[in-house]
Amino acid sequence: MSTYSDPETRRYRLFGSIGSPYALKLRAIMRYQRLPFDWVPASLDWIPEGLDRPPLSQSARQEIADVRPPVIPVVYFPEDRSFRNDSTVVAYALSREGGLRSIIPPDPGIAFLSHLIEDMADEWGVKIAFHYRWGHEPDQVFKSRIVVGELLGGGFVRATQIAAAKHVAARQVSRMPLVGCTAENAPLIVESFRRVLATTDRLHESSTFLFGPRPVLADFGWYGQLVSLATDPTSWAVMREQAPGTFPYLQLLEDASGVEERWPSADALPPSATALLGLAGEVYLPFLTANAKSFDANEKSFSFSAYGLRYSQATFKYQVKCLRWLQAELKALEGDARDRTLSILREAGCLEALIS
Repeated sequence: MSTYSDPETRRYRLFGSIGSPYALKLRAIMRYQRLPFDWVPASLDWIPEGLDRPPLSQSARQEIADVRPPVIPVVYFPEDRSFRNDSTVVAYALSREGGLRSIIPPDPGIAFLSHLIEDMADEWGVKIAFHYRWGHEPDQVFKSRIVVGELLGGGFVRATQIAAAKHVAARQVSRMPLVGCTAENAPLIVESFRRVLATTDRLHESSTFLFGPRPVLADFGWYGQLVSLATDPTSWAVMREQAPGTFPYLQLLEDASGVEERWPSADALPPSATALLGLAGEVYLPFLTANAKSFDANEKSFSFSAYGLRYSQATFKYQVKCLRWLQAELKALEGDARDRTLSILREAGCLEALIS
């Protein structure tokens, strides 16, 4: 095992790729929490067979070879010498270590709403990022910039970078139907992107972050997806034209280690949080509900409609887990926090899907 994983160093290790919204999400969280960590490029799958594997990336992949499921990002925790993935699970664990720099609000109701919006970023926002990144030829070609960071150690010429970029583009394009990024689904995906941008573009008019003066889990979930969109040509042009106010928000979240602000108030939600909860009620929760019903009925696919636009895809087991987690978390709320949260969810059109 690498000497960097010695618990005496007390340094975390974040194994990821600049092409992963989830890795960028965790990197921003760890910067905000001022945790000592190393960023380790680790995406050997991007290097096609027949090409040399970069020494640093190969060593990193060996270090996390036994982690299951075999996906990045992975975080090494020096406290117990463990390796963990699933960015939401890791974010909660990091917040326990982050102490006063936690991103989980102390009010359980606000914490739940933040989780709901973050979950939407992870499971629906990624469809937006996938649609633009792999559904447009200029963006596929541009992917060579992603693999450059993996080809470390010298001797990796431009031809190798181009071959690696073509390899990952072909693989990701083949996965588009699985993710739900099809021509049939594109109108709803694009419309939901427009609505997210309308929210982040005007965020500065009422608050610094989605729930107030301090970033929470929801902010970092959308940061990961939006910062990926902000670096791809087609979606970048859309953001620049439609939502220039989004960029300062992303730039602040990229390294918010200097932000020293109080927790958001539980008394009233900023318009940004209310708008994204509305999107969850109109698009994301109907998507999760339709998927779960299909899974329970052993059906291979499902469909639903939002804003008069139809969406369909193959049933996905992990997103059933997401819905069940949210339902259990809501059920656990008590007292004033529960009453207040139920009222907010009812107004946003989210409640029916979340009452298990």
